Amino acid sequence: MSQLSSIEKRKIEKLLESAKGRGYILDFSNRTFKEFIIESVDMDIYDDKYAYLGDSKANRLRAFWEQEPDHIVGKLILDLLKYRKTQKLMDGIEISQVEQTLYEDCSEISERLMQIVTKEETLTEKAASVIEEAQTISILLLSADPTNATRLRIGEELREIQEKLQLARLREKFKLDQRMSVRPTDISQALLDIQPHIVHFSGHGTESGTLCFENRVGEIHPIMPDALAALFEQFASQVCCVLLNSCYSEIQAAAIAEHIDYVIGMNKAIGDHAAIAFATGFYQALGAGRTIEEAYKLGCVQIRLHSIPEHLTPVLIEKGKGPVQLAV
Repeated sequence: MSQLSSIEKRKIEKLLESAKGRGYILDFSNRTFKEFIIESVDMDIYDDKYAYLGDSKANRLRAFWEQEPDHIVGKLILDLLKYRKTQKLMDGIEISQVEQTLYEDCSEISERLMQIVTKEETLTEKAASVIEEAQTISILLLSADPTNATRLRIGEELREIQEKLQLARLREKFKLDQRMSVRPTDISQALLDIQPHIVHFSGHGTESGTLCFENRVGEIHPIMPDALAALFEQFASQVCCVLLNSCYSEIQAAAIAEHIDYVIGMNKAIGDHAAIAFATGFYQALGAGRTIEEAYKLGCVQIRLHSIPEHLTPVLIEKGKGPVQLAV
């Protein structure tokens, strides 16, 4: 959804009004309107998903603004403004000072939208390039299974991850390190020592969003989302992806995603079988050279293949963009 305010929308619509009447955009027919938008952003404005506000060109454009990301909306608006100005000049119609001021305002709006997303794309491209260009992709597996909490099948999860990476087509590109029974000081030490690209936590989480690490006697030591997010902020140039394979970890994931490009958490409790299935699919995909988003989706599919009704529990959050929408 684009970041257009109601006032900005009114300004843009005023410039795009047609003399033909309400619901029209400039002098476009349905055919030329469709062709123009395909040429501008390679998208079909007559797709059914843009019809929920009505079938007029103006309503389809409003629906487009509501659904598409900033850079797409900004690019289309800028192209429409340029088209309007060019048509007036070609028809010998003088542009008034009021129109020129409005045109400049709308041009700034479109440029702002494109700049916002350019920054976001730079961040995600940075993450992708680090993964693609690294000679060795370092994965740090952290786990905690406190003695005063329900026991987890962490050993099985680790075995599955190791097996899938060892069998992977790109197995030589991956290096897996692990730290078990992790205490708070162990986390930062492991990040400093191993310098991982991907950090995977396997353990317990609570409904309040805390993750359960261990204290000196092996019992629960809760860590709040803001504390863990502050830690990952110090390693933002190094870590590209964090996977929190624990219950209710979406709250932690959202906090960490302020600093890390890709973070996966769970939006509710997740069972051992589903957590292991997700990890299996995720690392299978990474080992085959797939992107983090593709690996996330394959992890969700792997849960479904095991006939476990929890495939919507994992949530991928991209820095600056929010959760990735997964088809039901």
